[in-house]
Amino acid sequence: MNQIRLASNNDETYLKNSIQAAYHEYPRLIAKGNGSLELAVERVLEMVSAEGFAHIAEENGQKLGVSWWTPENPDEMSVAYFVEPDARNKGVATQLLEAGLGEAKSRGARSSLIKTHPENEASISLARKVGFEPVVALLRQTL
Repeated sequence: MNQIRLASNNDETYLKNSIQAAYHEYPRLIAKGNGSLELAVERVLEMVSAEGFAHIAEENGQKLGVSWWTPENPDEMSVAYFVEPDARNKGVATQLLEAGLGEAKSRGARSSLIKTHPENEASISLARKVGFEPVVALLRQTL
């Protein structure tokens, strides 16, 4: 049985590595800008530690995945997550999101959002499964 727990300072390296893995497309998206994956990860870590939280999924001491929650505004939190390849399609992400939704609500959030690529059918399906609904189509062009 998986255990879901709030992340601690001891989990910072795992969280950092998971964010990097989850944002594997990020370097391509910012290649024409002034950012970097490392800078983006540091910003996320700062937001998580300052005003957000993270959950870790474990089984027998083995980390299976993580979700991280950061404020979008005073009433809304944004969530992202990463599940280890060997633990995928086993309900880990669902458990992480459900636990995080409860935590976000207890912290006063009235809504939550997930940003994902429109072709990421697994993430979209998971989001809908736990109650997220599409609200906007965002289109972007890199100049």
